[in-house]
This record gives sequence, structure tokens and C-alpha cells, in this order.
Amino acid sequence: MAVYGIDLGTTYSCIAKLDVNGNPQVISNITDASDTLASAIYFETLDNIIIGQSAKEYVETDGENVVQFIKREIGKEDKYGAHVIHGKEFTPVELSALILKRVKEMAEEQGEEVKDVIITCPAYFGFKERDLTKKAGEIAGLNVLNLINEPTAAALNYCSRLFQEETNILVYDLGGGTFDVTLVHMSVIPNEDGKDERQIKIIATGGNDALGGKDWDDKLFEKIKNQVCDELGLSTSDLDVETIQSIRSKVEITKKKLTQAEKAVVKVSVEGQMVKINVTREEFEELTKSLVDQTMSYVEGTLEKAKKVIGEEPKIDTVLLVGGSTNMPMIKRVVEERFPGLVQVEDPDRAVAKGAAIYADMIVSEVSEDNGEDIDVSPIHHEDGEENTNRVTTQTNQSIIVDVAPRSFGPAIYFGNDYLIDNLVKEGQEINQTIEKQYVTMVDNQKMIVFPVYESHSVEDTEKPCFIPDPQTGEDVPQDTDPSLEVKKLGELVLNLNGNDPKGTVVYVEFTVQPVGIIIKVTLSTDLSVTKEEVIHYDNGISQEEMEQMAKNLNRVSITGE
Repeated sequence: MAVYGIDLGTTYSCIAKLDVNGNPQVISNITDASDTLASAIYFETLDNIIIGQSAKEYVETDGENVVQFIKREIGKEDKYGAHVIHGKEFTPVELSALILKRVKEMAEEQGEEVKDVIITCPAYFGFKERDLTKKAGEIAGLNVLNLINEPTAAALNYCSRLFQEETNILVYDLGGGTFDVTLVHMSVIPNEDGKDERQIKIIATGGNDALGGKDWDDKLFEKIKNQVCDELGLSTSDLDVETIQSIRSKVEITKKKLTQAEKAVVKVSVEGQMVKINVTREEFEELTKSLVDQTMSYVEGTLEKAKKVIGEEPKIDTVLLVGGSTNMPMIKRVVEERFPGLVQVEDPDRAVAKGAAIYADMIVSEVSEDNGEDIDVSPIHHEDGEENTNRVTTQTNQSIIVDVAPRSFGPAIYFGNDYLIDNLVKEGQEINQTIEKQYVTMVDNQKMIVFPVYESHSVEDTEKPCFIPDPQTGEDVPQDTDPSLEVKKLGELVLNLNGNDPKGTVVYVEFTVQPVGIIIKVTLSTDLSVTKEEVIHYDNGISQEEMEQMAKNLNRVSITGE
């Protein structure tokens, strides 16, 4: 059975597999005559749902029942809340599952049998976002073998055709809703069998999972809306919902026109009056210059991170532009100005899905022969018993991937009288390494150790957590912290002791972050041989029963592309 790579995009999604010659091949969306599926959902009713380009066409006439850009909301339910459609609440994970189910069915309409998949996600996604992305796939009826970071997938697609011994690739990935920049070092090294093996090592990564083409759309929308009001002598509050939705529906088309031409004309009907708005590419580029500058600041920040990692200014051999938003001329021009002669446009809309398909094949190639059973390959167990999930090899490609942590991870413990996070794995550090550390019990006859695990953007050795246990109730209460650090509690491990140990009894900790940050393994043991090993799962508020119910609900509805 084939395995597939799915690029679950903010604005467009794509699915690919390897053909009989081992080349990545995108499976077309025959309904929309495209290689991609618009990540837009229109609820005609609760039982009849349209997903794809046709769904976007209802923005103007029935916009309140159209959902777009849901990828930006996954894992951020506290900020965005649920979508209420026809009186029913839908969470971002349910809506993402709908898109993935349509991607699956889109391929199956052409004779594919889609079950085992790799799903892509932004490199800057945190633990919760990744976990919920995986769960969305499972709700959609997919066996999610693993996730892969989008720039890593793009680099893998590009590097699969390279034969030089060493090169540094900067991936500039600007999608519809997210931005990632990653420095990749590709080299050829001999493996244990003496065969050459291509190593794709992530040196540094940066970005923003709330910066993408939608932000360009929003600025263009505001410009057109304001010009319409100026033409008619109205204030923006005078425009009714239908007019607002009409303007919104024309924004992406206008942006695409400005990619090809120097100007575009937008026609908007307001209470029977037709207004023509002229927008030039120069105006659009001036309007969105600050957004381009933001992406370049992340580029410079990532290069600074890389400099700290390798100890010198990184040499860039190629700058890879991926993501549909890199089709805008301003992007290539600005990146080219910074890296003259190094920029290469790499199949922007398809590169990520193709790389995910290559990674999926790499994973299943680790299994000796397909015996018809379900494949569960994370982690991969080698004969010597050692787990090594960030180095996946295949006999056909002879490639390995070495990735880095998207966040810092560590337990919250007491340093004197201060309750702080002890970051054992720092953002940007190579993952799948076991960090060992010793702690001690706080009091005589301590009966248990509570080991809460946090993630954050902090790169300090210690960081104050955003929640601490109230000494009276034991409940977590808010604590002041820098919001930009995005400190989140992932879970906790509890180690029961015999209650007879003296204060200062040593606690040995082994802490491992595995690829793409889906699970964390923590092993605790005291010098009195009380041990416990546990996988820390993020408490995302979705039980197994709720997931099963969501899957049943999905199977009851009719999902089409038109």
C-alpha cells in the first residue's frame, strides 16, 4: 500500500506520493482542475458541506457559513474560540479534520487508497498545535505516521535531487497563514555499512505561525474598503455585511492579478451603485512593505541563531522560496537583494507535499517488507534496542534527517525560594538527545515528587513559569511572565516515594524530546531504586471518546468539492 504526504495548508492543501520511479507526484484535484485543494469550508447545511474552491465562492453570498484560515487557530482555542455554524459549535481540530477528510476522498476518487500519511506543520508550531494536527488526521480516518516541519519537507524535496557533498540551504517558506525560515545543512557521510548517506541537518529555524499571505490580503482589503467609502462619501461603518463580504471575496483574486500585472481593477456594487477601484502593484507593495520586513527580520534572527550554533557566520549556497505567497514579485525581489544570485523558486505550492511524500517513503522503507499489517513507525526500534527517530534511513534514498526542537522544554522546580522552569532542552537544540540531571527531595519523608513539564520560547537556562501551584488549594494560578515566551504546561509526571527518605535524596532525571515534539519521555529514579518512566501527553481537552464521536460525526455528513 502506498504512503502519502499531506501539506495541510492555511489557504491551500496538497497531497502527494512517490510514483513507480520513486519521484514525488502530486495527486490532482480534478474537481477544481488544480493540484491543490482550497482549505475553505462552506456549510450549506450541517449535513451537506462543500470544501475547496467552490466553498470560497460563497464568501460573498453566505459568508457567515464559510470557514477559512483554520490552521491559524488550531491549538489556540483559548484565543479564537469555536466557530458556530447553523447553531452548532465546531472546534479548529474538527474543521481541520474536515479538510483532511476531503483531501483523502479527493485522492480516493482517482483510485488511491489513502491510509498511512505524513502531515506537515510549521516549524514554529508548538506541542499543542502539533498534537491537535495529528489528532485531526486521526479523526479524518488517517493513520498519521508522523509529522514533518514544512521547511524540512521542502528541503528534503530539493535535496533529494542533489549530489554534491556539502551545501547550505536557507528555506524561506511563506504560506497563506504562516511563515518559517530554516537553515539546512546537507552533507554526504558514510553510514555503518560504508555506504554514502545524505544527511539533512537543521541548523536553526525561526518564524511566526500567525504571519502569512492572509496578512497581505487583510491590508489589501482595508485599502479597497476605504477607497470604496471615499468614492461614495461613506464611512466604513456605513457598509453593510453583504458589501463587506463582496469586497473580501475579491481580495485574493486582486492580489493574484497584481502578481502578474502592474495594476488591477476591482468592481464593487454598493446599494445598486457600481464602484471601480484601481489598485497598482506599487501601491500594494508599499502597503505591505512592513510585512515583508517582518519576514526578513526573522531571516536575520535565524542566521544569528545559526551563527551561535556553528560558531561562525553561516555560508548560504541556496535560498529556497516555497509557499504560495512567495509568488508575489516583491518577495523574490527583496530576498534577492539580500542574497544576490542565490535565490531559487522551488515549486512553491507543491514542494512541501512532495517532501512529505519522500519522508513517508523513507519511514516505510525502514520496515523490511510490507506484510500487510498497519505500519507504526514512530519510534523506530533497531536490533540493538536503541531508539532513533530523528535519523530515518531508506535503502533507495539513503537519507537521514536531523531536526531541532521548536521550543524549549523542561520541568518546573524550586531554586531556593523561586519556582522556575529548568530548560533541559532549549529551542533550536538537536532533538532525540537524552539530557540527564540530578535533583533532590525538599523535605524529610517526602511521599511523592510532582514533575510538571513546560514548553516556551525561552532560551535561558531558567525561566519563571506562567502558572504555579497555589500553596492553599494546589490549583495552578497565573503568574506574570513575558507573553512572547508562550509558556505552556504540557503535563506532569508523579513519582510516589516510600515516605522514609531523608531530605536531599537524589532524584535522577532523563529527559528526551523526540522528533516534531509530539511526545516527551521522562524517566525519574531515586538512589533508593524507585523508578518511573512516562510519556508526557499534552492535555488538549479532547478525550478518546470525543475523538471517536467526532469521527462518527464526520462519517455522517456529505462532503463534496462542489
